[in-house]
Order: sequence, then C-alpha cells, then structure tokens
Amino acid sequence: MKVAIVVAFEKNRGIGNKGRIVWDFPSDRAYYKTLTLGNFVIFGRRTFEEFGRALPGRINIVVSSTKKFEGENLYTVKNLEAAIELAEKINSTNEILPARPQFLLPNPAIFICGGQNIYREGISLAQTIYTTQIDADYACDAFFPELPNESFKIENESSTLEKGVKLSFITYSR
Repeated sequence: MKVAIVVAFEKNRGIGNKGRIVWDFPSDRAYYKTLTLGNFVIFGRRTFEEFGRALPGRINIVVSSTKKFEGENLYTVKNLEAAIELAEKINSTNEILPARPQFLLPNPAIFICGGQNIYREGISLAQTIYTTQIDADYACDAFFPELPNESFKIENESSTLEKGVKLSFITYSR
C-alpha cells in the first residue's frame, strides 16, 4: 500500500505547541479530510488525544506504548512498523479478522498524521508528502523535519488566502 504523510506547518516548520494545534484554518481541515477519508490514518498518542476521538470514515491506528485506545475502527499498536503491518492486514482480502470496513477505498493509502516523532520515523517510508505550509509564525514546541532535497520533488502546488494568512498546499513525491 502507498504510504503518505499529511502535515500542516508554519514558517519555522512548527506543527504544534504542548500537544495542541495552534491554528485553525477551515480550508486546511477540508484538505485533510478530503485526502484521508476512506483511508488509514496513523497518529502518535498525543496527536490522537488532540483529536479526542477516532476520525469517522477512516481506520484510525494510534502508536502508543503507554495507553491503549479501542473502539470502532480504532486500534493501538506499539510502533509505526506495527501500525503499517496492521493497515496492510486489515486491507488484505485474504484476512478474516479484523474485517475490512466497507468505507475503505478500493486502493486505500496509509496516511502518517503526526506528531513529531512519528513524522521523523515515517519520512523514510513515505512516497508522497501532502503539506499545508502556513505563511505565519506561531509559538511551537514540535516541528516537522526537513525534507531530504534529493529524495522529494514538488508534484503539485496551489495556495489560498484565509484569515489574512497565505496557505500553500504543496505535494511532494519521490
């Protein structure tokens, strides 16, 4: 299955502060939803706790060694490798348990959705990185890593102005 990253970051590559997203742009939320619906989403524990619930219309996999989250279309595993293996197992037509939900796309992708440590580990696994680059400066304590320039090239780019801030939606591919 295709592994992708989806991330929003500000001028200094900040992604959040004290486990919280520090901005709110409806166009970014819509972009995220459009990309991830019908797919697998993988979060670290703190990122999942920021959302506070499993995202509907997606298989949610939380990477945590300290807490266990369970529910409809919600699983917890110990590491990113196990999360990807679980997504592949669920998607497999040969596996009986867990059952493959009907809402999954015919060829779903795995979206790595943060936080900082999951992004750092996942960047080497991703074929595509979907970014929302926010042209503003926010106080952040968690950051998205620099892309290896030799590995990723811009595939698609668009921008919009929202709340007086430029948002650039840039897709990078290997």
